[in-house]
Amino acid sequence: MTRTPGKQRGVDTLATDEGVLCVLAIDHRDSLRAVLPGEVSDAEITSFKLALLRGVGSRASGVMLEPEYSLPHAIETGALAGSVGFMAALEAQGYLQDPWAGPTVMMPGFSALDAKKLGASAAKLLLPYHPDRPEHAEQQRDVVAETAALCAELDLALLVEPVAFGMDGPDRRRIVTQTVGQLTGLGIDVLKLEFPGDPADPTGWADACAAVDAAAAEPWVLLSSGVTFDQYEAQLRVAFEAGCSGFTGGRAIWRPASDASDTDRAEVISGEVVRRFETLRALAVETARPWREV
Repeated sequence: MTRTPGKQRGVDTLATDEGVLCVLAIDHRDSLRAVLPGEVSDAEITSFKLALLRGVGSRASGVMLEPEYSLPHAIETGALAGSVGFMAALEAQGYLQDPWAGPTVMMPGFSALDAKKLGASAAKLLLPYHPDRPEHAEQQRDVVAETAALCAELDLALLVEPVAFGMDGPDRRRIVTQTVGQLTGLGIDVLKLEFPGDPADPTGWADACAAVDAAAAEPWVLLSSGVTFDQYEAQLRVAFEAGCSGFTGGRAIWRPASDASDTDRAEVISGEVVRRFETLRALAVETARPWREV
């Protein structure tokens, strides 16, 4: 696909100087409330996200945020450095209750235009998607096409994150590859994908990642999907060798901070969380494929 200079610039601001995406994903809302201990207020969720930004954000080439708990807070407080690009989530909460109830609904009062006004490098759309649900999949492709058209008008890059939820290990390669094949070419600038390999069979990982890379016309990055840090690092090593252009890591990186007490959290972020992020960044810079080479 041909990208305008504005879209190219947007993806560049989310990448390292080497052209790979090393993104800290903290756009979680419902799922973050579920992993933080106790009854968590909105203010505490915002505080947690800002603490991660202050501790890790400057090491990231980009961050994933949302307008309910982290935007414009991250900008107004200075927690988000001006040199770090960010993506803004567009989808509404509630998809965890029943992701197949209907097409993705956008967040009330916030659009791609609002993301552009805030200075976002890209809009991000989480997309429940399963090729074995053809009617729902068709609805979701319409959502992508509509969102992509709006982003094209705004000259704003678009990252789409298709998630199948609860894939069986042996069927992961088929599901992820078919999903990519059905979404590629719809005006998406970067695909954020679940790992296509069967966690129980590492011998097939390289072939699974190669199949995804062959199906994708766009750069693709790997999400962490709640796996452990060691599992995520192992998956990234294989994905990068197959042509993956980076990572957008969430819980696999910052989970120790969510488990820590309020008094220990800052130390955990500056220690273990930063160590994890820097390990993955070094791996990506060394072995991931720059997005412009796709």
